[in-house]
Amino acid sequence: MSIGDEVALHRSPPERVDPKRNHIWVAVVLATVLLAGGVSGSVLTAQSVARRSSERHQAALALSSAEVASTLRLAIEREEDLAVSAAGFFLGTPFATNDQFLAWANTIRAMERYPELLGWGDVLMITSAQLQAYMALAAADPSSVVSGTFEITPPGERPFYCLFVAGQARTPDTGVPPGFDYCASAAGLSILAARDSGLSSYQSVDAGTGSTLTVQVPFYTGGATPPTVEARQAAFAGWVGLAFDPNILLERALKDRTDTAIVLHFHDALSDAQFNRGAAPTGAIGVTKDLQNGWTVETFGAVTSAGVLHDRSALTVLLIGIAASIILAALVLVLGTGRAAALRLVGERTGELRHQALHDALTALPNRFLIMDRIEQLLVRNRRNGTTGAALYIDLDDFKNVNDTLGHEAGDRLLMAVAARLTSALRDADTIGRMGGDEFVVLIDGATVATPELIAERLLDVMHQPFDLDHTSMPLSVNTSIGIAIGDRDTGGDLLRDADVALYQAKAAGKNRYEIFYPEMQTEISRRIELQFDLRSAVESNQFFLVYQPIYNLEDLTLVAVEALLRWRHPLAGVIEPDEFIPILEQTGQIQEVGRWVLNAACMQMAAWHAKGDVVDISVNVSARQLDHDETVDHIREALEVSGLLPSSLIIEVTETALMRNAVETSVRLKAIKALGVRIAIDDFGTGYSSLAYLQQFDVDCLKIDRAFTHAISTSPESKALIRTLVQLGRDLGLRTLAEGVETTGEMDHLRNERVDEAQGFLLSRPLDAATLEAQILVP
Repeated sequence: MSIGDEVALHRSPPERVDPKRNHIWVAVVLATVLLAGGVSGSVLTAQSVARRSSERHQAALALSSAEVASTLRLAIEREEDLAVSAAGFFLGTPFATNDQFLAWANTIRAMERYPELLGWGDVLMITSAQLQAYMALAAADPSSVVSGTFEITPPGERPFYCLFVAGQARTPDTGVPPGFDYCASAAGLSILAARDSGLSSYQSVDAGTGSTLTVQVPFYTGGATPPTVEARQAAFAGWVGLAFDPNILLERALKDRTDTAIVLHFHDALSDAQFNRGAAPTGAIGVTKDLQNGWTVETFGAVTSAGVLHDRSALTVLLIGIAASIILAALVLVLGTGRAAALRLVGERTGELRHQALHDALTALPNRFLIMDRIEQLLVRNRRNGTTGAALYIDLDDFKNVNDTLGHEAGDRLLMAVAARLTSALRDADTIGRMGGDEFVVLIDGATVATPELIAERLLDVMHQPFDLDHTSMPLSVNTSIGIAIGDRDTGGDLLRDADVALYQAKAAGKNRYEIFYPEMQTEISRRIELQFDLRSAVESNQFFLVYQPIYNLEDLTLVAVEALLRWRHPLAGVIEPDEFIPILEQTGQIQEVGRWVLNAACMQMAAWHAKGDVVDISVNVSARQLDHDETVDHIREALEVSGLLPSSLIIEVTETALMRNAVETSVRLKAIKALGVRIAIDDFGTGYSSLAYLQQFDVDCLKIDRAFTHAISTSPESKALIRTLVQLGRDLGLRTLAEGVETTGEMDHLRNERVDEAQGFLLSRPLDAATLEAQILVP
């Protein structure tokens, strides 16, 4: 054996590398990279969600600020209207006593309608030559606000004095002392400037218990404000002075808004008044709105920080992302070798977690967080491409009834079916998501050929078909309302907010329809809210009244009946048409209370006329919402019993569409009404969708042909043929026929030739008040 061989025998064998250990290190490195990348991605995603959430809060504060500004603007306008009304009274009654002013003020219920009003009245400019005569006149008037000891305050001789003549105070301590000279007070320069400028003067006065807002409104002979200073000084008649508690105005603007503060400020050359209300949290930001005419309001509210830890949604995304990253890293370590199957499993699990974080668990549609992100992307994409996108806000009408009657499980199945049907009606380029509850959002890209209106009509069409769900006895019919917002916005929240406003308008207009947003909708909604508030006290304040439209026999034009029609005399807006306030009554449920009042008032009036010798009948309209309740039958019975009116003299009018709203229950209630001895007429017949088979289910006495067919007699052969068909249908069923809206002799002659039984319309008579109608029906 050679020396080399011996050395070779004792040499250590070469060290072998363990492939398993290499795979483990690869797995550790890969897991570390994945964990770091996943955590970093989660942080970035969470920061993005937090930023968008902060932007939404800022948009919400802007909307809240606009609502506060709108409320205060309306309040200021109402107060100015009150001053104008008082000026009109003083111009019309220049020598009015204080009792006359108080009587007038009580007729308009100023203290009741303006809870913020502390006191108001008339301030006149009395020259030194007129002072003695004025004092004598005031002393002779026992109701004068300056009766008793009269001393000029502050004392002294001046060319003129600005004295309080007649007024009203909420409490004795809010009045002014006799002889107080406003022009010699701290507010003197301001109210004299108001006289010369024709503009109101506003002052903040410390009343001891808090600041008071005082307003001096000049008025002039003839009512109008002259165009020049000289003309205004020559025609000056006096000031209407008002004192308000600004805290009440600000509390009204802050209603249901917590963690919010507002500052109302007035400023002009001579006046500077500021009022605060509410408590804003630390770090709140303010949004200033110009109310015009010197008024501004600043709204302070909290805006969530863009930090991840301060936003629940962002924190959730962060925790889910970190959890997914840890799971992914752990799986890589467990599998060790990085097999393809394990990597696919990890990817699927990560995708599932991401999907769960951004999608609705029930319908699998994108949730609110993902939809808001898609809206932002939509806006950016449309700006870049020069196209116009849209958002459709979809809501199921009366979905709560499904949960209440069939249970939440059936409601969930219905929501899943709705999501599937809506998705099937859209193209791949469109995005649909669930905002929560029964609300869905559809995003339409600007590159889409179909218009948002066509897409809305398509969605309404597919939703009109009944849903056949498991474990339900019959298919479910669902009504859908859609609000559409089109075009660019500063943020996705703005676009979604405008679509929500349009949705509100669609529901107010009757539901099961779509409406497109336009800026005036905000004003309409504000007016609707104001009317809804005023309607709460309309019955107690006797603001409703009835007019009566005569109904004539077409053969001899004898008066056979009258239709009672509801009107609302608003204390400020005057008479408001029923088309504007009845939908609000139906939406709020007040239609039951008001409908009961109409039945009682109409029956009492007709019973009084019967007692005087007339023999006509009276028709009263009952809405679809009233027919939804059994108590409507009780209201009719009560009206007949209290008034003593014969049941056969009362006709209940129900629209054709109201009959079909819930045919089975409606048929039962109509039978109960007929059992009272009352007659029933179908109003607006021919405009709905009832078939002859359905019509035979309802025990009715009269068909009222809609005015649309009456007006089209002279221009539409189809309307003539339809009227002939309706008359023949009524004759075959033994029903009377009555044509509405007769306005020309040609229409009346044609209806008479077709043997229509009765008619009403402006040609024969407009609706009359009770006194005018009584003079006609009780003519000896």
